[in-house]
Amino acid sequence: REKRSPLSGVAGIFVLFTLLGLSEIAGASPASALRDYKSGNYTNALTEFSKLAEVRTNDLRLVFNAGDAAYGATNFDLAQKLFQQVTLSPDLKLQQKAFYNLGNTQFQQVKAAKDLDGLEKGLETAAKTFERAVTLDKTDADAAFNLAFTKDAVEQIKRLKEAMRLAKSDADAAVRQKNYHHAVEIMESLAKIQIAAKQFEDFTKKLKDIDAIVTPHQP
Repeated sequence: REKRSPLSGVAGIFVLFTLLGLSEIAGASPASALRDYKSGNYTNALTEFSKLAEVRTNDLRLVFNAGDAAYGATNFDLAQKLFQQVTLSPDLKLQQKAFYNLGNTQFQQVKAAKDLDGLEKGLETAAKTFERAVTLDKTDADAAFNLAFTKDAVEQIKRLKEAMRLAKSDADAAVRQKNYHHAVEIMESLAKIQIAAKQFEDFTKKLKDIDAIVTPHQP
């Protein structure tokens, strides 16, 4: 089993998960599900793993794999539900992997947030989930990376909200200029790491327009 190493630069958080091997389960269906998953046929893999999980109701590894397939199919709501179930596993290794994958899923769900409060709340939830993963396995560098990543994103959003508050409330033109410009820089940073998604493009454009108005032209 392999995990993707922490992504460099501004590419963002992990998008591939560990898929647990099920070689001890006889029959063609598990093998077919694995083949579908590895070839990118996530919807088919999800269907097969879900059927297997209905038969082997005490095997949370199947639920975990169904969660992986749901994530691959970008069905993040279902993936969250499935990984949440696996976090109750008595197998601490499986539980840790479920928290890790649940954190990744919650991070993807954050991208649908409609406002900054939603972004902040969603990222705080993901950070708490990654913290559980790190607590269960302090050697998991990927979980530690994602924990630091999401915590930093939360702090950026808090700074953005404070900059916006000061820009709107301060009577001093120079202070307003500084804070609007700072807000633009933070929004651009969040966009680069794929947190502030498409629905924030208009908001960012408005910030840039305001920044251009309040910033004096240089000679």
